[in-house]
Amino acid sequence: MSSVVEKILSRVGSRVTFNYPGNEGTARGVLKERAVIASDSSASGVPYWDVVDLIEFQGQPEPRWMRIGYYRKPKDRLVWGSQTTITEPLTVWKTLLVTAARQMPWFRTMLREVVNEVED
Repeated sequence: MSSVVEKILSRVGSRVTFNYPGNEGTARGVLKERAVIASDSSASGVPYWDVVDLIEFQGQPEPRWMRIGYYRKPKDRLVWGSQTTITEPLTVWKTLLVTAARQMPWFRTMLREVVNEVED
């Protein structure tokens, strides 16, 4: 495992804060789990790493939320690159994925491929 991936994973257990726009408030949670992969999608030569996070917000009706984001490393500095992310309770993610799979055949095919790879 690379030292960058180790550093990204070392954030598990730390607090996260969301500052919503305007006067919508702030949410504070704890990063419970994280998956990370190196991304080769940068055309600029700056390395990127994509992450899927499980964040727990105590006191919420649905405390388990998922966030998808990324880090980037311009020069020698690793930075969180996702100032705006989609972070939703797991039930909302499920609804979103089911809706996308029903409406878009390519998405449904991709989800089937994911399940097949996980089950193999």
